[in-house]
Amino acid sequence: MVHMELRDLHELNRAVGGELRAARGRRGMTRPQLAAASGVAVSTIQRFENGERSPDLGQLYALCTALEISPQEIVARSVEIVKAGGE
Repeated sequence: MVHMELRDLHELNRAVGGELRAARGRRGMTRPQLAAASGVAVSTIQRFENGERSPDLGQLYALCTALEISPQEIVARSVEIVKAGGE
């Protein structure tokens, strides 16, 4: 089991946001295009990408489906980023 402290959770939010932004960039999508494809508001996507908020599972699934990437991949990459920063 992975134990994370509060600061790690904040970093995880930032990492997830960064991974979502990177996936959106790889797909060549704008935030409005991603919002239309996922049903998640542009302002909410912006907050996720800036690490201000964390997507719930439904939002993460909708975003990942629109980006054609698995939620597991986003989460795994994000956890690795946080772990690497903590070493």
